[in-house]
Amino acid sequence: MERMVGRRRLLIGGAGLAGAGLVAARGRGAAAAARRQATPAAPATDTEASGEVRYLISPSGPNEAPALQEVFDTVFRERYPNLRVTIEVAQGGGGEDQLLTSMVAGEAPDIFDAWTSRATPYIDAGQVLDLAPLVERDYPPAALDDYFPWVLRAQTLPNGFQWGMPRYVNITTLVYNRDMVEEAGVPDPTVGEGWSADQYREALIALTQRQGDRVRVFGGHVPVYFYGPFAYKLRGWGATPVDPEDPTQALFDSPQGQECAEWHRQLLLDEPVIVDKGFLETGGGQGVVGAIANFGARRLATMESGFYPFSLADGVGDSFRFGFAPPPAGPVERPVQGSADGFTIWANSPQQEAAWEVVKFASGPEYQRELARVTGLIPVRRSLIPEYQQLVTEARPQLAEANFEVALRLLETGDPQERPLFAEAGEDYTGDAEAEQIINAGLEKIFVVGDTPVSYLTELAAQVTDAMQIG
Repeated sequence: MERMVGRRRLLIGGAGLAGAGLVAARGRGAAAAARRQATPAAPATDTEASGEVRYLISPSGPNEAPALQEVFDTVFRERYPNLRVTIEVAQGGGGEDQLLTSMVAGEAPDIFDAWTSRATPYIDAGQVLDLAPLVERDYPPAALDDYFPWVLRAQTLPNGFQWGMPRYVNITTLVYNRDMVEEAGVPDPTVGEGWSADQYREALIALTQRQGDRVRVFGGHVPVYFYGPFAYKLRGWGATPVDPEDPTQALFDSPQGQECAEWHRQLLLDEPVIVDKGFLETGGGQGVVGAIANFGARRLATMESGFYPFSLADGVGDSFRFGFAPPPAGPVERPVQGSADGFTIWANSPQQEAAWEVVKFASGPEYQRELARVTGLIPVRRSLIPEYQQLVTEARPQLAEANFEVALRLLETGDPQERPLFAEAGEDYTGDAEAEQIINAGLEKIFVVGDTPVSYLTELAAQVTDAMQIG
């Protein structure tokens, strides 16, 4: 089947793709001088750009949209007086992808928040603009040196298609209820490098509280029923989901992969001490929102989660003391999951150049500073990290005692990585969306429905491999 990726690249004109891998190459060895500079080098901009640009955000908290709209109405308009940005909030729920529907109808927002797993289905549908030629055109090497290199690299698929510019840094940590850990006599997870796999298992069991046959407090939240978190946990057991030499080949059914799955299946279903998906959703909602709601309500003692410090602080309030710790290790290594959240431009936007000006500003230091101030999200600019620590503790004083600096240390020492991607016919990485859908359905059988043994991973891996090789 013919893909539409190639046609999207032509929208920019004759810029070509000679610099498609430029972002990755430039980001790898940022000079120490770039870390220290007070004012990072800036890309070329067109402050005379005009028009109205719609930006669809996926907020991490209820106050984010109006606060960021104010930034665009003030700081942004000072630089771009003829360009207006209107923020819209993505609506979740329901079986229909509302964004894709609006794209097909020709009514989509010009810019939307995305991450790799979210971007690939839209790339597959020909709805994402390749930013590589624009980056080559407007960013001299020095203007890219201030980004965290791995975050910058992760905005580009292995075939060179750049789906976004960095929006914020997200990294997985262990969040824990300090009061519960002390009361249970569990070792502090911030001591040394963090909990080993054995210490983690013992802690999850010790922290679980039961009332008769009913679990009142689960020891932890580990969402391995989704492919992203499962792929990250595989690294701790020395396994990988994808053959690094052949991205059509699924390897998550290896002995190490099945051992990892069984370790988590037992704690989810047999013990149970890891919270199940149904309990989580009835107690506060899906994904991170549900996890934070349950954690704040003392229904979870720990959770492995992306880094959302303000949302967490607001969800807990003054109810108890909490802290951040390194993610628990597996038997082989202590993996650190990093998420490549970015700004993505709709391929059929009638305001592509204006939208690109907005993205350059939003990925730059002024907006990144405001984003950190409003949300607590880690800025993508390394030069802002010293300011970030002060902004966070001033806005949410309880975070000063929560060891939130662990996330910043992991950025430098933890080798954060996005999960590897599958590719149809070994070249088309938009096929990863289909692979993820197949894997999620299989993980649901193992970890949620609970009537399927981990040996099913062998059949599941064959399904994914066949889909990628036939594609």
